Amino acid sequence: MEQTSPSLAPIVVLQGNQSLTLDNPDWGWWVEAGSLAIFAHPQHQGQAAARQYLFTISAQEMLWGFPIPGDNAPNQLIALALEPTTLKPLTLNDLQPFNPSPNDTDRPQSPPLIQTWSDRLSQFFTQAQIPFSGLLAASWQSEHDLHSALQTLHHNFLLALQQWQAQQLLQDRQHFLDRQRLNRQVRINALGELASVLHPKAQEQHQEGDLLLLAAGAVGHAMGIQIHPPARSENLDRCKHPLDAIARASRIRTRRVLLTSDWWQHYSGPLLAYKDADQSPVALLPVPGDRYELFDPAIRRRIPVTAAIAKQIDPAAYLFYRSLPDQAVSGLQLIQFALQGQEKAMLALLAVSLLSILLGMLIPPATAIIIDHAVPDANRGLLLQIGGGLLATSFGIAIFQLLQSLTILRLQAIADTTSQAGLWDRLMKLELSFFRQYSSGDLLLRVSAINQIRERLGGSVIRTVLTSLLAVINLGIMAFYSLQLAGVALGLGLISLVITRTSAHFTTRKLRPLQVLEGKISGLMVQLIGGVSKLRVAGAEERAFAVWSHFYTQKLKLLLSTQRIEDGVNTFNKVLPLLSSILMFLTTALIIKDKLKQGEIPLSTGQYLGFSAAFGIFIKGITELSTTLIDILDISILWERARPILTAQPEVNPAKTHPGKLRGTVILDRVTFRYRSDGPLTLNQVTIKAQAGEFIALVGPSGSGKSTLVRLLLGFEVPEEGTVYYDGQDLKGLDLNAVRRQLGVVLQNGRIQSNSIFQNIIGGQLATLDEAWTAAEMAGFAADIHSMPMGMHTVISEGGTNLSGGQRQRLLISRALVSQPKILIFDEATSALDNQTQAIVMRSLEQLQVTRITIAHRLSTIRNADRIYVLESGQVVQEGTFDELANTPGLFAQLITRQTVGAKT
Repeated sequence: MEQTSPSLAPIVVLQGNQSLTLDNPDWGWWVEAGSLAIFAHPQHQGQAAARQYLFTISAQEMLWGFPIPGDNAPNQLIALALEPTTLKPLTLNDLQPFNPSPNDTDRPQSPPLIQTWSDRLSQFFTQAQIPFSGLLAASWQSEHDLHSALQTLHHNFLLALQQWQAQQLLQDRQHFLDRQRLNRQVRINALGELASVLHPKAQEQHQEGDLLLLAAGAVGHAMGIQIHPPARSENLDRCKHPLDAIARASRIRTRRVLLTSDWWQHYSGPLLAYKDADQSPVALLPVPGDRYELFDPAIRRRIPVTAAIAKQIDPAAYLFYRSLPDQAVSGLQLIQFALQGQEKAMLALLAVSLLSILLGMLIPPATAIIIDHAVPDANRGLLLQIGGGLLATSFGIAIFQLLQSLTILRLQAIADTTSQAGLWDRLMKLELSFFRQYSSGDLLLRVSAINQIRERLGGSVIRTVLTSLLAVINLGIMAFYSLQLAGVALGLGLISLVITRTSAHFTTRKLRPLQVLEGKISGLMVQLIGGVSKLRVAGAEERAFAVWSHFYTQKLKLLLSTQRIEDGVNTFNKVLPLLSSILMFLTTALIIKDKLKQGEIPLSTGQYLGFSAAFGIFIKGITELSTTLIDILDISILWERARPILTAQPEVNPAKTHPGKLRGTVILDRVTFRYRSDGPLTLNQVTIKAQAGEFIALVGPSGSGKSTLVRLLLGFEVPEEGTVYYDGQDLKGLDLNAVRRQLGVVLQNGRIQSNSIFQNIIGGQLATLDEAWTAAEMAGFAADIHSMPMGMHTVISEGGTNLSGGQRQRLLISRALVSQPKILIFDEATSALDNQTQAIVMRSLEQLQVTRITIAHRLSTIRNADRIYVLESGQVVQEGTFDELANTPGLFAQLITRQTVGAKT
């Protein structure tokens, strides 16, 4: 598009996907309607590279031109219309002046427009050491200052853009190299899989990488897990074990186990271990026959484990746990997850079960042959043959049932371990908003529901299914002997199933409210136990007991009503075999009498006894099926309670990128947030900026949104509008765990574990005792620890109840400092400290080259803050240094006055 002088250029309307080149630095465009995406178009030696998206300009905003690309500024800026957009060309002179006349109100105001434009561009300064001076509205006193600031802004932006593009180029190159390495590994794995057709052990010999990664890869391959190397920015010096970094990259869990003296003779799953001599990693892989083979990545060979080799292995090994898929998981998918890799065991279970059924089918016809032929003919040889066959059949059935039970127990143990580990891993990955929906006790019952379902669907259910299948087969055998009697037996079976179905209907109606009540009672119990001291102080023990007894009484009533129904069904199932036998005798007598009258041949004695044997097996299967159905009635209800955990979306998404090593720049850009979609705004267009190494303070009355800002910074909540940036990277697209591991955070409700002070300070990180002492000294906690009986190894109770409030806060501050993070976030972290200790903490923090974002009610703690943001009703109402705000009438000055008056009184 050909551009003319702004005063002569008409209003321009761009349709969707039409572009405008921003190549004149003396004038800009006022967006009256629509929106534009701003792209950088790099120019190298006259050759244009691919466009790079920068940001979006909305209606009622201004955008400005840039110098024509040259050697020092090889970027052309282009605005692309996202929708029909109306643009009006303007210069600085066309904007409303600093001191307009009363009638000059139609033109756009200069400072707000330039400030908004500055905010758009300055987000790229986080990738480079570019100063902010001259870019803030507070420094503009005239149009000349404004023009100069605009030129400085554009100059600094082009420099920052070049550095950002250089970093992007390096990242793209690294990603390309990673893809090449991954493609090479995929090709090697594919060749290994092809080779494993003829040589099953060949696949482990075609891998590359360091020894630990190779050993972990062999264990992962045996478990169907894709193992990935640690992230490039992973600080391995802070990992308790190098395997932790591999586990995080592969999104799995590990557990340290101890190998017993004869561990290689029992199945325990694939394990990662170390040689005792040189601590080199090896993979211990199970093979058929409950034996193990050792895969040594140093020599790329698999060796059978013997007693001599087992002695060379360090007793400490590591077990891997797979993670559930990140999407919603159905019941069938959970079963497949729990039994993955156990196909051979399930085929063996099916085989022994079918053989047991087939052997059971031989008993009725064998009984008929004995009675009809062997006994009347006095054929001892036939009798011995059939008797021996029945004896062998009985032993065979017993052996097959034993094998069946052992296989079921093994599958149950594997499924229970795998599903519970996967479920707890899934629970730890869920968004924080999920946990607000349930109490702790109720959530524990929901997690335990999966295990309860597994117990109900255990060996008894599998055996009942097999018995029912045998009952159906014996129904056919009964029909072979007598259709009339088989019809009677079928009628009895249907009556039993109808009674079971009816009782199940009434029982289910009571089980659903019973499960809800149990969740409420469990949650109430956790609250009552946690608040015993408060209940005693308030003298409210009787009222607490009354609340608990109210719910417990309702639970007992529901339990008794369901138990009556179950007792009735169980009584019917106990009586059914006897009543059915009596009915069969009477029916058989009538059938024989009728056939004799008609001159037909009735059932022989052997045929009747064979029918009776089949009928006994049939009735046993029906009664067991009835009893089992009653026992598993609550499975659907338990699944309903556990399903929210499996269908909720985890906050950790493998598609999100690793943030790299953070340098400390944090920006909240025009953030709007509310806790409920229909609730009031908690934050409204809040913008807060913290450059690397700056001390930023957030103050304001209770309910102004300060703690909500911290939750947004930690990724606990997602803004409705606006963006949270770490080093210029949108938090929505980052791996939250990787971000949080690089933060030092002290929250108002921070918890202390029941452990030693040392373990509470280092948490899950690899830190030495000296580093823990250094962190304690910076937090003003070292003197208190020295005065304790066992120093750093003094054990404290759950929640730190044997520490004072100030000591608890200093311990939490020590924990935040021990990892030497680049960003510290404190939410009322020093509220319980005395002035002397607070001064020690503040001096220690000032010596650190880290970004600090602090929420404080005690204003004396933020006197040295680089910038203070004053919040009220979810909006930033003031911004500046302590002295600037203290000398400016407003909320901050009022807060100072209140605290000063309060201190004097």
